[in-house]
Amino acid sequence: MDIKKALELVESGRFEELDIDDIWELINVLSASSEPQAFQALVKIQNSKVGASLPQMNMQMQYIIEQNSQAIGKIEKGFDLFELDKKGQPKNPAVFPIFNFFSHVEVENKEGAEKVESEKLFEQAVSIAKLTAKKDILLDKNFSRQNPEEQEKTYTNTVLMAMEESAFVLVSNQILEDTLTKKHTPLSKVDREEITVKAEKSFREVIRPKTKTKFPLTNTNIISTFAAEINRAGNKAEQIEKNTTSKELNKEVEKVDKKLQKEYPETMQLLRPLAQYQHVAFIVGKRGRNVFGADVIAKTVHENNPAKGQKDVSLFAFLKKQPAKIKSFSQSVVRSIKKAYTKMAEAVSLNLSTEKIAAGFKNMFLFFSHKKEDKNAKYNGIGAKTVDGNLRIISAKASQALMTQDTVDKRVIAWKDFRNTLYNSQIGRAMALDPERTELVSEQVEDYTKVTPIILNKKSKMPKTFIGKALGMVHKVLLNQNTGGKTR
Repeated sequence: MDIKKALELVESGRFEELDIDDIWELINVLSASSEPQAFQALVKIQNSKVGASLPQMNMQMQYIIEQNSQAIGKIEKGFDLFELDKKGQPKNPAVFPIFNFFSHVEVENKEGAEKVESEKLFEQAVSIAKLTAKKDILLDKNFSRQNPEEQEKTYTNTVLMAMEESAFVLVSNQILEDTLTKKHTPLSKVDREEITVKAEKSFREVIRPKTKTKFPLTNTNIISTFAAEINRAGNKAEQIEKNTTSKELNKEVEKVDKKLQKEYPETMQLLRPLAQYQHVAFIVGKRGRNVFGADVIAKTVHENNPAKGQKDVSLFAFLKKQPAKIKSFSQSVVRSIKKAYTKMAEAVSLNLSTEKIAAGFKNMFLFFSHKKEDKNAKYNGIGAKTVDGNLRIISAKASQALMTQDTVDKRVIAWKDFRNTLYNSQIGRAMALDPERTELVSEQVEDYTKVTPIILNKKSKMPKTFIGKALGMVHKVLLNQNTGGKTR
């Protein structure tokens, strides 16, 4: 949720219709915003029926989460959804389509990120999907009331849905990464058509249970997409603990965190600390841009999932049965790819997404991760609280730049404002970021050295002596330019 949507929800009064976790997010977005209307919106929520009943709702949600957590624990002890037979194939037929997809992924390990081992990919994807599913199930008011058979069905479908959504995000984010690798200029009509055709063709193959098509995915895309998913779960876990004191989801996040930190330490050390500042990720080089792209695309995939709410059929199966739905779904996802590309291409062209900035953040996060036991730890003169405050301000400025839609000039000015906030912050100075120029005016020398002839009106009534002096001064200036400032 961005600040624009948050303000619209409060102004319209529709915030009273939101689920409790969406209300938490709404309050969090408004609290972190520098917009003057944000404080007024918070007051309006506080004085509403929702604001008055929020403490009681939080207590109720704490109890619901505890009950749901116990039910999930029983399900996972009772059966393994992804158990394989002696031939290495899924025992549960519902798992086969997504298993087949990951079986046909070809990992391309590029420099700049840790190596992804193909044989571990499916297991890691399962861990991420289970975490995502638990994020949703723990907040489900009806889950603990279902009988064991219904709970198992809900759990199975939610995990598979999360995993299949992830497949679409991985494929889409790869299209985005490939496009950014080739160019950083605005998309042409041909480029847009190429993205559309490629996405629609790939999506049709993704949902085919017996497809033999290979899906090339880079390690930079895979790790960053996984990190983006953990970040979303981590943010939800923080909201839950803050409002209900429940640590159930945080425990699950920590388990997956440890597993992926072990496999991809460098990337996770860079991307995980940015979880709460989602609008900042794009500045930290290629991996950050992949996280940003995965966030934009995943949000679209989830919101436009035509099978959402289905209890007996997964996303792949639903799209297979209703092929007409794949067209509109693809169009929504393609729009998100193009949207993410436009924002990141602008940031790259203005030197606002560089490996130098990524290295600065990585060193800073590494320092604080090793100094957790020291509350007064300083990084180049700044403490953890200052870093957090700076990141919140920078994230708010990034949000403004990313939301600016009007003219190119307005967007460039918004980017300049963001750049100045980043480079002039304590973080920017501590990381010794050089103030790289944001091009607001032409950098071409010839644009400022063109000669424009001045034709004087012969009938002018100005005294001849004045005209003569003026022409003499012009002659002198031109003479100095031609002689390098030396007079003869």
